[in-house]
Amino acid sequence: MDAQVDCCRVPRHGAHAQRSAQPSGNDPRGDSVPHAREWAEQDGHQQLRPGRHQLGSGDRGSAAAGDRPNPGEPVRILAVDVGTTSAKAAVVDGGAIIEVAEAPLGLTHPHPGWAEQSPADWWAAVVSATRALRSVGDVVAVVATGQMQDLVPVRGAPGDGDGAVRPAILYSDQRAVAEHSALAALLGTAWGDAALAQPDSTNVAAKWKWLVDHEPANAAATDVVLLGAAAYVVWRATGAATCDPTVAATTGLADVVANSWWGPVVAATGIPLPSIVGATEVAGYVSPAVAAELGVRAGLPVVHACGDAVATSIGVLGDEIDSPYAYLGTSGWVGVFRPRAEPRPGVIVLPGPSADRWLSVMPIATAGGAADWARETLLGDVDISTFDRLAAGAFAAGEGVGFLSQLDGTRFPLPDPFACGVLIGARRSTGRAVVAAAVYEGVAQVLAAIADVVVPQPAGTDRAGLAVCGGGARSDVWCQVIADVTGRTVRRVSDDHASLRGAASCALVALGGAPVGAATTLAVFGPRADRRRAHVAMGGVLTGLAGSLAPQFAELARIRAVQSENVHP
Repeated sequence: MDAQVDCCRVPRHGAHAQRSAQPSGNDPRGDSVPHAREWAEQDGHQQLRPGRHQLGSGDRGSAAAGDRPNPGEPVRILAVDVGTTSAKAAVVDGGAIIEVAEAPLGLTHPHPGWAEQSPADWWAAVVSATRALRSVGDVVAVVATGQMQDLVPVRGAPGDGDGAVRPAILYSDQRAVAEHSALAALLGTAWGDAALAQPDSTNVAAKWKWLVDHEPANAAATDVVLLGAAAYVVWRATGAATCDPTVAATTGLADVVANSWWGPVVAATGIPLPSIVGATEVAGYVSPAVAAELGVRAGLPVVHACGDAVATSIGVLGDEIDSPYAYLGTSGWVGVFRPRAEPRPGVIVLPGPSADRWLSVMPIATAGGAADWARETLLGDVDISTFDRLAAGAFAAGEGVGFLSQLDGTRFPLPDPFACGVLIGARRSTGRAVVAAAVYEGVAQVLAAIADVVVPQPAGTDRAGLAVCGGGARSDVWCQVIADVTGRTVRRVSDDHASLRGAASCALVALGGAPVGAATTLAVFGPRADRRRAHVAMGGVLTGLAGSLAPQFAELARIRAVQSENVHP
């Protein structure tokens, strides 16, 4: 098939498009709501429309007058976040979490590299968590966020069973490598230009091609492909098949900057796509049957919020631009909202809640995981508090000891899946405290390097401060180290249920209110000038070391593979 299709026109293919174009009829208020395949076309594009909409503007998806709470009334939102391991539900008043409940989710791996979940299990977990909330009957709207980049083929209407054609194929699933290679050869570098980064083998376009090739009956039975867990929740609640702009940008199916599905990949795959509704627009209304299941009122507006990465960022940063933050979990990232899309090598760019909010983010494969590995493996399985105390008592860079923290490979400055961790500069006199400090400082060096890429600082100006959150940020010692290494003032902020706060913010804007504010600052750490020179020098050493050892990392990976074949022929 010719990849040079008119990328300004999104074709509607075959029976799938005809079936999914039919309205679900599920609007208890009788108003017009966006249904599957209800196209908003302008000059041939289907608009992603991440823009913020004013009430009364007449845009499809803007909140109707009846959706708006009266002035002075509490605006309580039911916010739902469907992750990989659990579904959370919360009642949120403004930016405050009133109560939250959680229900676990299972994950299956039918074959190596596969990852699947049951959409019916997503819904059951959402219902279970929501029913556990005592004040859910007071909410005036429902909003959903969750895991992104899933392939969720559905058929029929929500009343016809769970609607799932088969289990959802998750974002991490690697089964479509061959299909991805074929699409990449067909579409060329233009695919990466449209997606703002060359898609990898986990993209949804390749997964749909896999379904067509390997499960043709399931592909033929599909009316529309939903693209994330939140989309399935919205579909079950309202009958509307929708996608938010953030998730659309992760799928390999969108021309992200043009705010449209990308014609060549749609033509090459024939995938039946949903309507794309802005994250601050009303996607539909709660049906009577679902209202009874959840314990809410029928006819409440439902908002498909930004996918979880952006929802979390909203929960941390609020509406702030050019205010970077770092997340320190087992892995981590540095992100910042910018007023426009600014693609750069290694930087993931995602549409935010409005046309002037774009999330630039760079991931870190190993953050808190490096500290866990060091305390368990190098330091005799000491507990976290002991490791923290040891690190507080040393200055590793000042003793010429450094640590490359890339235990799970690295994506910066160049992707290298074979990259390994390296402790350099150790001598017989090097004690446990120096090793602990080197690990904290090594992760901080990665944060410093990618923060300078994500938020370029004009020459002669002070670096912007850095908010930090996540489990690793609970350590005062590590926060101080990050301030010292980055040369930035570090603010530890509350990230309790940030994704739920961010989702609620989208709903508040959809109802005509203001977005939530930035997360509360819990502590502030300033850089210590007397350590700056050593940290800058160590950064240069580690950067050079990572580049020079790349061939050796690849050879070590080859040795491991050969040995594995000998042991398991």
